[in-house]
Amino acid sequence: MRIEDFEIRKLGRDTCSVVQYKGDDENLVIPPVIGKYRPVNIEPTLLRRGNPVRTLSIPSSVETIDDGLFPALKNIEAVNVEKASPSFSSEDGVLYDGSRYSLLFYPPQRKEENYTAPSRLGRVARSAFCCKAHFRTFSHHSRLEEFQVFPSECPELEAFISLDGDDHDGVLIKGRRLLFYPPRRNGHAYSVPDGIEEIAANSTEPFFPPSVKTVFVPASLRKGLENALGNAVKVDVDDRSRFYRSVDGVLYSWQRVLLAYPGRRAEDVYMPPSGTDRIGEGAFRSAAIRTLILSSGVTAIGNSAFENSDISVLVIPSSVTDIGVHALYGAKKLCKVIVEKGSVGEIFLRGEGRDDMISVIPSLF
Repeated sequence: MRIEDFEIRKLGRDTCSVVQYKGDDENLVIPPVIGKYRPVNIEPTLLRRGNPVRTLSIPSSVETIDDGLFPALKNIEAVNVEKASPSFSSEDGVLYDGSRYSLLFYPPQRKEENYTAPSRLGRVARSAFCCKAHFRTFSHHSRLEEFQVFPSECPELEAFISLDGDDHDGVLIKGRRLLFYPPRRNGHAYSVPDGIEEIAANSTEPFFPPSVKTVFVPASLRKGLENALGNAVKVDVDDRSRFYRSVDGVLYSWQRVLLAYPGRRAEDVYMPPSGTDRIGEGAFRSAAIRTLILSSGVTAIGNSAFENSDISVLVIPSSVTDIGVHALYGAKKLCKVIVEKGSVGEIFLRGEGRDDMISVIPSLF
């Protein structure tokens, strides 16, 4: 139903969800009562496309905000919350949860060189910088332990500054976890500090920026490296590692699994060394090579193994007997797959309706 400038959805006898703002005021104030209903939720459709809203004020009655709203707040300069709110709070126009433990949204039109976190901040939510933030330094206290944003959402970030003295040369580290590497940090190579056990990387974006060509890895690292090398040219692993090893700059496990091919490695053709048993999930994600020849002895190909890669020609030997259901997901440039007649590779491709790219030969090796 529509009441004045607001489209609302009734939830309870006297509560509602704010569906959309129909007005044209640059300073949008959601009132504590709309008609006879208290707004307790804000939906992602609050702002129409082209809406001129610059500031958003939220009453204390609001208990939830749909995360889908934040990407639409590209023109917002400040979010203000009524002080009595138990669910949310704001400081200098930045939105936090009620305890100020979580940073929920940083207004993209906010202009400052440095962001200084409240002393209680322990988490930066996935939604925090979804509209991109342009500060260069992020000052924080030692309580900060989660940083869930993508590197592309902090494109100008050069360094993290610890306000408690535990500096890590501008990189965000908490305990034994490497949480975030600033996209604008100088250096063509990076040595992961000894003692780090995990890199908090995901498969959505490369963890290290294009400027970092070589990543040196200590024996202590045991998790996350396979998702961090999308922009790298080479990875060098300490020989004492029980979790990873590098073969000519490519990342493998000691179980003979090719875990990650550095995304910016410059070669047109690659053939895994003899003894390679499996191609891991996402192993060639974003790889720049054109032709991949799987060596005889490779038995399995993981899901999304070639996602967003430049691979156009793939050779699959008859030794491959296990191909993930989504192995070819995201392999947008793949146009020719050479397989042996009657092999699992041929059967898989025909089952996927990829007959147009199959090239069948009697024997490969």
